[in-house]
Parts: sequence; structure tokens; C-alpha cells
Amino acid sequence: MQQSSYPPATASHWVLPTGRSWQSIASGYVALFALVIWPLGPVAFGLGVWALVRASRRGGHGRGRAIFAVIVGLLTTAILLAVLTTL
Repeated sequence: MQQSSYPPATASHWVLPTGRSWQSIASGYVALFALVIWPLGPVAFGLGVWALVRASRRGGHGRGRAIFAVIVGLLTTAILLAVLTTL
């Protein structure tokens, strides 16, 4: 994937997902939705791990979104399992 020509200090870098893999972008958005829709937790976790593996192999930005997805995925999966076991 082609890296962005904008340096990290520009406003567009912080607002728009430029220079990131689609896995990290998708994992970040799925994690945001997983905060409300708990069954998406395992999906967010899986995408986050995939994005981290891809970032470690090919470099690039997006690790923050992937880490966020892994953490939110684990938390929402734990909440989902706790709710399901109490039913």
C-alpha cells in the first residue's frame, strides 16, 4: 500500500485515515461500533490482531487503531460472555 505524502504533523493526518492499512481502519471502526453492539467484540479483536500483524510485517501507520481494536474487542467480548453466562 502506498504511504501518504502528508507528514504526521498535518491536520489531515489526525482527521482522515491517510497512510493506514484498510485492516487498521476497519478494526478501529468495528471497535467503535462494538462499544455499543457487543457481539462485534470478537470481530474487532480479530481485525485488530490482523492489523497489528500486517503493520509489523510491512510497517506503516495504524497501530494505534489496531491496539484500540484489540483492547475494545477483549473488553466487549468479556462483557458479552458475562451477559450470556448470566442468562
